[in-house]
Amino acid sequence: MRADALERRNRIIDTACELFRRQPETVPLEVIAERADVGIATLYRNFPDRESLLHACGARLFTRAIELQHSVLGQFDRDPEGQWLRYVDSLVDMGLGTLVAAFAPDDLTVLPSDVMDLRQRTAKLGNTILEEAKRHGLVEASIQHDTFIIGLLTVARPPVPGVLSLEPNITTNLVEIFLSGLRHGTLRPLRY
Repeated sequence: MRADALERRNRIIDTACELFRRQPETVPLEVIAERADVGIATLYRNFPDRESLLHACGARLFTRAIELQHSVLGQFDRDPEGQWLRYVDSLVDMGLGTLVAAFAPDDLTVLPSDVMDLRQRTAKLGNTILEEAKRHGLVEASIQHDTFIIGLLTVARPPVPGVLSLEPNITTNLVEIFLSGLRHGTLRPLRY
């Protein structure tokens, strides 16, 4: 792919990721094309339908998460709590709460093979980070990676505007409560 074509494709993906973070179900492809400063025909040449664009956004999110995970693991022993918080905050800042909900199908086995491969790599590295967090007393030993990631997805999902008007920092506050719960565990045994 030519450099200018690759730059346009990346601009479309970045723009779509940003817009999908705000309104994943309703943003028209025409708006994405306009904001990416490309014609709608260029968008469709790169992504024949909404689903293929969503999958590209998923691949971008996983790729960024893998880069973050390598960075966090490389520095974890020097500053365990700081790296753990950087990992969680960065996942939230990437739009994990909305983007995963936007591109993940009801059945994860139908993801394209490249996206599935990235998802599996992300999960493996994420599990390694979680084990490091456990080793340093930042996460209770019984917490599994799926519980961590699904919980973070849930608390990081942007609330409806009315809730935001009542408590503008609700997402940050819920993430802090979630992290505290991860450190201390549950009052009752988890059911897996």
